Order: sequence, then C-alpha cells, then structure tokens
Amino acid sequence: MRQRMEPVHFGLLMLLAFCLPLSTSAISVTALLILLCWLIEGNFREKLREIGSNPLGLAILVYAGVLLIGLCWTDSFADGVAVVRKQWKIFLAPVLLTTVRWDRRWWYVAAFIAGVTATMLVVAADYFDLLQVVGLSAEQLSFHTETVQLQYVPMLALAIYVLLHQVLWGRKNGWQWWGLLLFPALLMMHLFYTRGRAGQVVFFALMALLLFQYYRRNILKAYLVIALVFPMVFIAAYRFSPVFQSRIEAALQDIQTIDDNPDTSVGVRLHYWKISWRMIKDSPWIGVGTGDFSRTYLAINNALSPNIAPTNNPHNQYVFATAQLGVLGLLSMLGLFFAHFYQAGRITDGWERIRFAFPVFFMVIMCFESYLNLVGSGFLFSLMSALLFKRPPLRQSVEVPAGSSVPLREVQPEIVLAGKGSALSLLPASKPEAGVPGA
Repeated sequence: MRQRMEPVHFGLLMLLAFCLPLSTSAISVTALLILLCWLIEGNFREKLREIGSNPLGLAILVYAGVLLIGLCWTDSFADGVAVVRKQWKIFLAPVLLTTVRWDRRWWYVAAFIAGVTATMLVVAADYFDLLQVVGLSAEQLSFHTETVQLQYVPMLALAIYVLLHQVLWGRKNGWQWWGLLLFPALLMMHLFYTRGRAGQVVFFALMALLLFQYYRRNILKAYLVIALVFPMVFIAAYRFSPVFQSRIEAALQDIQTIDDNPDTSVGVRLHYWKISWRMIKDSPWIGVGTGDFSRTYLAINNALSPNIAPTNNPHNQYVFATAQLGVLGLLSMLGLFFAHFYQAGRITDGWERIRFAFPVFFMVIMCFESYLNLVGSGFLFSLMSALLFKRPPLRQSVEVPAGSSVPLREVQPEIVLAGKGSALSLLPASKPEAGVPGA
C-alpha cells in the first residue's frame, strides 16, 4: 500500500506547494486528500514513532494541547472548538512530516517557486490590464487584492531568498548561474510593485540574514554592505514604483494623523494592540481562553472606543496568542520556532542556512498579521517545516546470507549489513544530497 501511495502523495504534495500562493480552496481540498491517503496508507506505528522522535512533531503536539486546555476556561465552548478546528492546517505538519520524501525536497521547493511565479504573472497581468484583453479579471480568477497583500508577497520574499541562496551556494556555472541571478532580480522588481508591506519588510530582513550568512567570517563587511545597498534599493523602489511610493506615503500619513483620525490602516492596528494589551493585563498567565478573543475584545472596545469597529484578529500573532492563552499560549507558539532553531544546524546537508531563515521569516511577518491563522501561510508553515526538518534516513537494512561477503566499494553510506546472529555497521561520513545547495 505504501508503494502504491508514494506517487499519489508526491503528486498531491507538489500540487499543494504550487497552489500555496494561488488558491485557498485548492489548498484545502489538496490537504484533505493528503490526509485521506495518509489514513488509507496505514502503518501508524512507524509514523507515530517518526513524529515522536522529531522535535517539530512534539512542539506541534504541545501547541495543540495548550489550545485544547484553553477550552477549560473559555466562556464560549463552541467558539473555542471553532478556533481549534481552524488550526488543522498547523496540526497537519506531523502528517506531512511522515509523507514528504527526503530525496524529493527540491521538487517541492521548485513547485512552490513555480506557484509564486504563476501568481506573479497573474498580478502583473492584472496591474497592466492585460487580463481584460482576454475578457478576464482578477475577481473572476478568485484572485483578490487582500489575499495578495497578506499571503503572496511574504511568499515572494521567501522565494527570492531561496533563489539567491542557490546563486551563492548552489555551485551553478555559466547560463544556469546567470539564470538563477536574473530570476530573483525579476521577482525583486515585482515585489515593490505589490501592496504587501509585510512582505517588503521581511524581504529586507531575509536579505540582511543572507548577507550575514555569506559574510559569516567578516560581520563588519556584512554591516557595510547593508548600510550601502539597502538605502539604495529603498530609494530606487520609492522613485520608480508608484505603488511602493504611495504605500510608504500612506503609512507616514497614518502615523502623522493618528490622533485626529485613528481609523486608518496603521491606526487601527495600533488600536487593536492597545485593546489586546488590556486583555493581556487582565489575564496575563492563561489568557481569556481558546475562542474567547472576539467576545472579550468587543466588551473592552465598546467601553473605550465604540466608534472604531471591533475585530477578531489583532493582526499580530504574538498579541493574539498572548491575549487568548496568556504566557502559556505565547510560550507554546514560540516552542514551534524553538524546535526549528534547535534542528537548524543539526542536519549538515547544505540546507542549514535555509532552515535557520525559515523561522526568522515567520517570526518577522507575524509582527504584522496572525499568519498562522491564515490558510495559505498556515499550510506554508506546515509544508515547509515538514520538508526542511524531516530527519534524513539514517540506515537501510540489507539482509545478507550467512557466510557471504559484499565488497566495500559497493556498500553505500549508512547501510547496516545484517548476517545470521551478527551485525556489521558501516557508517562512514554521509555525502551531501546531489543538487542540494552547498553540496
């Protein structure tokens, strides 16, 4: 059954990676099919063993447990169950951890970058009114501006980082290297023609991290490059991109007029955090309970500022977790990223830098939105966590008849030779996977 399911799992995972920036409906359907195939495949004892031995799997189980415990003191059990149910995209990570194939990791990453590229083409066509030429619109394609702002632009920044990582450490030559260089340059130009400020902020954060990783033995040089290049990029984007310029000016205008007009993009976020902070002060250790954020926020908001509409999302994952479940909830959420950092450098295969950058990426964007709650970014967290932090296959068992011998030159790294009543372990230094960056 496992052999029959492997190609099905592979195709569904490729589809999931491709659809992450494109369609929330396609993501949900694909994820349900993956879960169904996982259940049909069986072999649960081995799967649970793999989940339990991986810090990521344990961290997600703790996170889920805290959400369930929070139901004990919520005022609305039904709302709490609804909140837990919406987190299924995060809970799917252990399932994906046992489903992704170690030797196909670059296939999944390539599918994700292909999805980002397809989204870029749709956004660009809509921006230049090319969709109308063929009688289409972004709305007909279920492609809304809000979705682009919130989820696609951060994914675009992550794709740029991965591609530039390949430029620096992928050991490509000739036209392949130039292609890898020109492609992220094109994506960078497009990044500043979109309306996603969170994605643009995390882009600069990832580029700074990339420079520190590249100049890890000369940190001063990294600081100098950042000090020289980043202002030039910002000024060029501000000068040549009317979208980027208008968004920066709008943010500055919101800050300057926040006392007179708090009902702006920046103003309402600061207001959300202010009301949420009142909730945190009232119950700092265990919060208001799973699912009780909206109800408690509404009561405080009506008392302090009834003219500003209430919300069920403070647009900050840290604030949301702390208000809902207190310090307990915040620590359980941070535990997800601690598990990432803990494993980042423990698997030496050339992916160490990407493993470190991924939790940094999420921890930055969560300052501006509750990205673990959104469909696309939630599944991005689960899928990328699974393929980046899946443990490599350490051993393969090969039965050898008693009295026979196998030439050492034919033995692959990390193979156990098992004879009758005895075992010989050959564990030479493992080779990096072919095609892996830094290999």
